[in-house]
Amino acid sequence: MSEGGNAGRVTGASIERAPSKVGDDSEFRVLRTLAERFPRTVSEGTQVRPGLLRATVERSDLFGVCRVLRDELGFEHLSMISAVDYEDRFEVVYHITSYQHRLFLELITATPKDDPSVDSISSVWGGANWQEREAYDLMGVVFRSDPKLERILLPKDVLYHPLRKDFRG
Repeated sequence: MSEGGNAGRVTGASIERAPSKVGDDSEFRVLRTLAERFPRTVSEGTQVRPGLLRATVERSDLFGVCRVLRDELGFEHLSMISAVDYEDRFEVVYHITSYQHRLFLELITATPKDDPSVDSISSVWGGANWQEREAYDLMGVVFRSDPKLERILLPKDVLYHPLRKDFRG
């Protein structure tokens, strides 16, 4: 076979991997790391099923938890931010993925109705910016330090948030 026959071929050894300290027991190591690093604010860390984790974090440590997930545990991708309106609180739900370890984490933080705000994570995962703006626009959750927190679906002069349960249109 000539040398030119393999030109442009990508081999498994040449694919760059995201750095991670997660090993074979990756699911439990992720939960253990979060519980050890944030013992007062991370709770309800569970394995829902193989490859799917769920954890709750107090809003005061949300940004720090997200940095650890990205920088130390290899979670490369934020696929969704959503806000849920409950009678006594809002919950902000984050879907975060580690493709390298085939893990999906549902991270949940609560915020009171009278102060619906959490720290922005757009500096951790750039795609969070648009999703934070959508949650702000439709539910009224404020993402502190978001670089461009403004309405993106409704006109800028609208005074309501249509997905709230108390909205009467």
